[in-house]
Amino acid sequence: MQLSIFHDGQFFIGIVEFKVGNKSKFVKYTFGTEPDDGVVWLFIENDLLELITNTKTSVRTKHQKRKINPKRLQRQVAKEQKVPKDLTKAQEALKKEQALKKKQSKQKSKLQKEVFNERKRRIKRQKAKAKHKGH
Repeated sequence: MQLSIFHDGQFFIGIVEFKVGNKSKFVKYTFGTEPDDGVVWLFIENDLLELITNTKTSVRTKHQKRKINPKRLQRQVAKEQKVPKDLTKAQEALKKEQALKKKQSKQKSKLQKEVFNERKRRIKRQKAKAKHKGH
């Protein structure tokens, strides 16, 4: 169970995460302005259990990852920095258009090559037939 208290701009909010197996329940509680330790302890002793049992929704959560070796983390960061940054919508559309044209061009050149090879084959067959006629 984990209690996190933060300020949302107007009030102090407490979020409690209660884990059971691979499922988590979350409870939100508003403390008001600047809760002291006594108010937080009263909440934990009196209201927390009731709020958790009344919560009907639960979310599947993944297990927390192990701590990553700092050198490995450095390598991962460097690798991510080499990857090009997010493209704008216009750049993305142009990339897709370019890929589509490339694909169409490949199909067209393949078809031309097949037509050329078929024509070449027909000419060879005609020559072979002409040789057998015995002029």
